Amino acid sequence: MSTIRTTLGDRAALSESVVVAVYMLAVTLCYEAAMLTWIDEFEVNYFELLGTWCALNAVWLVRTENIQNWIWGITSAILLGVFFGQIGLPGQQWLQWAFFLPIQVWCWYYWATAGAAVASTNLPVTFLRTGERIVWMVVLVVGTWLVLNFVEVFAPGSAYPELDALVVVSSMMAQFLLGRKKVESWILWLGPVNVVSIVLFAMTGAYVLTALYVAFLVHAVFGVRTWMSAAKQRRK
Repeated sequence: MSTIRTTLGDRAALSESVVVAVYMLAVTLCYEAAMLTWIDEFEVNYFELLGTWCALNAVWLVRTENIQNWIWGITSAILLGVFFGQIGLPGQQWLQWAFFLPIQVWCWYYWATAGAAVASTNLPVTFLRTGERIVWMVVLVVGTWLVLNFVEVFAPGSAYPELDALVVVSSMMAQFLLGRKKVESWILWLGPVNVVSIVLFAMTGAYVLTALYVAFLVHAVFGVRTWMSAAKQRRK
């Protein structure tokens, strides 16, 4: 029983997950209905719809440090990977299947095991050190250049490869740091990931995902504030 509780969370975590899922499903369906009403060429894509719903649940639950966020996140990565392949964004498809899927499995394991190994019931939220921040900035620049070249060689003709590459690398960095519960992960979600994704998906006509990343942007603002407060509190 203790293993299940460590892996899936307690009853409060399950209750929150169910409530959030119901609300986010309502939000997703309302938005789909609005798009069908306002945009003549809009067609429902069920991979996009369900992937968006799962992603909304995941980002809400990760902000509250609910370990069940990883279940929703893994499901979202599978579904959205299919959708990105359909709309000609190979970088985003690779990001979902080759990175988000396995790393979220790792994050789930890390939260469950490392969190149990410290004095509290949860892995603590902390800041990166100054030297670590410089290293990660270099990784962002170099990584974007490498992914851009990779996309141009193996997927020529893809849509907006520069923006695609930037979102891929910054998302990978943000997800890894999220797994380690670093405050800077939310800063990456806020800036390179969400802002650029909103522009990218709007230009490719992925209107549901555009709205999703607007919601992510709002969540990231609150995520930065919440986790920064938790990290500062731990320093005292």
